[in-house]
Amino acid sequence: MKLTIHPYFLEFIHPFALAHGTRTGTQLAFVKIEHNNIVAYGEASLPPYRKETLQTITDWVNKQNNEVLELLSGNPFELPAKFPFSEEHPSASAALQSAILNWYVQANKTQLTNYVKQTNQSPKLTLTITKNDFPFIDEKLALTEHFDYFKIKLTGTSNDLEFVKSLRLKTSLPFCIDINQGYESKEKAIQLISTLSQLNCILIEQPLKDYDHEGHYWLKQRTELPIIADESICLYNDLVQHYEAYSGVNVKLMKCGGLFQAQQMLDFASKINPNYIKLIGCMSESSLGISMAAVLSSQCNMADLDAPYLNKNNPFDGFYIENKKIKLAKNITPNKFFCF
Repeated sequence: MKLTIHPYFLEFIHPFALAHGTRTGTQLAFVKIEHNNIVAYGEASLPPYRKETLQTITDWVNKQNNEVLELLSGNPFELPAKFPFSEEHPSASAALQSAILNWYVQANKTQLTNYVKQTNQSPKLTLTITKNDFPFIDEKLALTEHFDYFKIKLTGTSNDLEFVKSLRLKTSLPFCIDINQGYESKEKAIQLISTLSQLNCILIEQPLKDYDHEGHYWLKQRTELPIIADESICLYNDLVQHYEAYSGVNVKLMKCGGLFQAQQMLDFASKINPNYIKLIGCMSESSLGISMAAVLSSQCNMADLDAPYLNKNNPFDGFYIENKKIKLAKNITPNKFFCF
């Protein structure tokens, strides 16, 4: 068995503007497993506001050879507790877990959805738009036939509301608002939220800093719009401790550590409150990473999995969105951008 890590810079079609700053792309790390003439990959996304780096991914993954070999000798879906996992290395954990699971389904000529709970429900799908996208708004509008909502990224600055109103003149599509911790003041945040509630907004995601659970609970009590946690709830233990401060959670494999951890979070959310809003989301990822999250999407109210539509050098094929439905190929395969 051979285990290697390959860096890859994923480029955006247009610069991506968030409260964290503006970027032209995101560093990825692909974990590659070669065993018994079968090659499989897993993906880690490394945006600059997260702590993990290419070096930490490499160092952590390279320590897991024995555990990986043991998992490849059986059915890894039956051994979730045996998977290497670290709360300090969630993206590395997710990438390694994905590579192992992808290897197994390839080796057995099957597919991921056969091993993950599926429902007859289809989540509502969101299409991301940032302030830098406005000059290309017609390009975005052309995609809306495949999505249910816009997800508008705000920055916590004085022109947030002006940006939303400008978009509203272009489209009547309902929208979600993602502020990515843009506001420090809950009073300023509630002023914006009160106005947004009159503009066909359906939810607000992460308006305050990740540590401000009390502030988010304060907002939740003062608006009918759902307040969704993103950066505030990364891991399963975060959800158990802080779920009451929010109306729902955006579960991301890169934050929680992988498919099994995400399933655990979704199960908990369903158990504590049937009306707790469950989103399955992503960071800047290729179709490889997105496909692993997508197998959980039928369990969720909403899926924020449009990352492949924002990138121009996605190195994998097999994930598509068509007519407001997620389409997954049996296997995610390398394409012309693949270089490792």
